[in-house]
Amino acid sequence: MDLKKIDDLKNRISFGIKFWLKFKNGEPKNILGAGWAKLLESIANTENDALKSLTKAAKECNYSYKYAWNILKRIERRTGMSPVITGKGGPGGGGYVKLSEWGKYLLKTYKRIEPELIKLEKKLKILLNLEH
Repeated sequence: MDLKKIDDLKNRISFGIKFWLKFKNGEPKNILGAGWAKLLESIANTENDALKSLTKAAKECNYSYKYAWNILKRIERRTGMSPVITGKGGPGGGGYVKLSEWGKYLLKTYKRIEPELIKLEKKLKILLNLEH
């Protein structure tokens, strides 16, 4: 048995905590995780209250426009309410997107939980001796 190799392998072990907000409408369904929250945050973060295009928000998250749109539609299908408001006349004459009150609530709820999970993850890494 190669103990040096085992020690090397042990040093490569880590873990992460992944969480989702779930929505109960019959069977609970995931509605907001880290990536989807990142999209809502990108939509919310505009300069000087300017309107943002979904294309720009998607690019900031390294998503295609279609993938970003599908995320928003999935949240809407699962909860019955859209997380965004869309309209015509955004940057460059195209459309714009901004968070609806529902989208703001979802993002705020997610962001309120996230720091506690980061703290928990650090504690668990110390407990499991995985802090490198």
